[in-house]
Amino acid sequence: MCKLATIDSQLKQIMRDLKHHDPQKRYEALHALEQLSKEELELHPTFVRKLIAYASETFPDSVEEWDDPSYYVLQFALDFVSTQFVPDVLEHFARFSPAAKEMAFRYICELGEEQYDDALYHIVHNELQQQTFSIPWDSLRQRLSVVQKLIDQDYAYLPSHVFCWLLLHLHRQGLSCHLQQSEIVSILIRQYRQTKEMYAQYDADYSPTFVFRFWRENYLSVRSDMHVCLSLMEFYFNEEIAILLQEALSFRDPTIQARAVITALQHHMAVDQDVLLACANNIESAELLYEEMERIGKKSLFPTEANELTHFAKSHLFYILTHEYGVVPSDIEVINHVEMKNEYEEQIRYYLLTYVDEQETYVAWVGMYTQNKVGRGKFEYTYIPFISLQTYSIDEHKKQFIERMKQERRKEHTLFRKQWTFRWTNILSYMVLSLFISSRWLVAVREKSTFLYILSVLLTILGTIFVINDWRKRKREIVLTTKKLIYADRWGMWEVPLHQIKQVSFERRKDRYHIFRRKSEHVVVYDEHHERLSFSKDDINEEQFALLLRYATNHLQQPPRIQK
Repeated sequence: MCKLATIDSQLKQIMRDLKHHDPQKRYEALHALEQLSKEELELHPTFVRKLIAYASETFPDSVEEWDDPSYYVLQFALDFVSTQFVPDVLEHFARFSPAAKEMAFRYICELGEEQYDDALYHIVHNELQQQTFSIPWDSLRQRLSVVQKLIDQDYAYLPSHVFCWLLLHLHRQGLSCHLQQSEIVSILIRQYRQTKEMYAQYDADYSPTFVFRFWRENYLSVRSDMHVCLSLMEFYFNEEIAILLQEALSFRDPTIQARAVITALQHHMAVDQDVLLACANNIESAELLYEEMERIGKKSLFPTEANELTHFAKSHLFYILTHEYGVVPSDIEVINHVEMKNEYEEQIRYYLLTYVDEQETYVAWVGMYTQNKVGRGKFEYTYIPFISLQTYSIDEHKKQFIERMKQERRKEHTLFRKQWTFRWTNILSYMVLSLFISSRWLVAVREKSTFLYILSVLLTILGTIFVINDWRKRKREIVLTTKKLIYADRWGMWEVPLHQIKQVSFERRKDRYHIFRRKSEHVVVYDEHHERLSFSKDDINEEQFALLLRYATNHLQQPPRIQK
């Protein structure tokens, strides 16, 4: 209780200092807020709502980029993830700073239920007119009704590249819009021609070295827009689009060429075998072409001479090095491999590759590959140690990697832990309760009142029930790690590996911790056939638990279904 009061007083002092005219005072307050955010705090929802409202107030003019109290206060408040705060964020949204608005928009998109879709649409609709912050369009991926409404009603105000991206996402989700096809085709062709003009400046000199060392930001943005337009052409087609596709099949960027191949195949256009083979053999486009041909059901057309795991391993390494590390490798080769069993008892393979950067040959590991019913393999681990090939022998490189994988497998990070232990506040509660009941008995004896005797007996029974219920809740613990979910109480401990979880549902069950066993919402965890464990939903923050479980299981081939 004292600690909570101290935190409240600290936050109130920080809130006062954030409005101070002295920038140094504001800086110190933001630093203090950052330090508080690193602690495991539990704030009352009322106080969190106050912080959200405070973030919408007027602050002194900013002196530097860091001087944005609205953003940092809101960031602190929204670390307490819960749908209950979405209405508060919406209520104060218009008065947040631009950076805070972007963060608040993402929060609403992620946690807000369907009932908030209209509010989200109006935010975007108004923003297209006013332009007060940068809309994070990627946050709308799951708000398909908002996307549909924007395309149908606000297409004239949407930037054409955003329009095409949103429409493509809609189609990829199996949905359509009500906008006339002629209007869509007009926007698509116009956007494609504009993007092609920008791409034309690079085509003649295209090379990976130029792309990732000199052109990087500008070119990759143009390439992305070309990909979107060519992908959208899968769903819209006329004679002009056919001419544009035929032209794109000759572009020098192999990824754009591969994208044009996929769209052309979708429309049953003839694709020269030499073009198909060039894209399949090119280290930049091989993996993209295979995955896309698999998506459209034309995997059988992929050239057999390029359909090798080692080839896809090289393509994948090239992508990781160029896109994540800014390295432009040359002479990528597969020189060896190791095989082992994963935690699911599947036989897996990791390839040892070499690549040249700045005239030095380095090693890298690409995996894991599994030969199973569902496909040729799946990447789950790519390790780039930036160690020269000459540093160790091949056997020593393999030995070190195997040891690293063993250590990785042993690592287990705790994502969520909640314990119910006996604290001094419990003793204080018992003492207050005992004193209160004792005082009622003393009054009853002194007054010799039948009513007071009955009341004292009832209070004693209720107090006993409270103590027993409280005692029954002790020694409970919920732990979610990167490998398993554990639930323990005084009756036992239940543990389920994450890869065995197939479904998580919320069901009404009798609560074992109450003498009078009432029904309440429980989290129930199932494997393929049976229930494995359950606990009261009141024990957790539902949204936070679901997000962490998704994070911990999204690498699995079959992540658990979370049914609300």
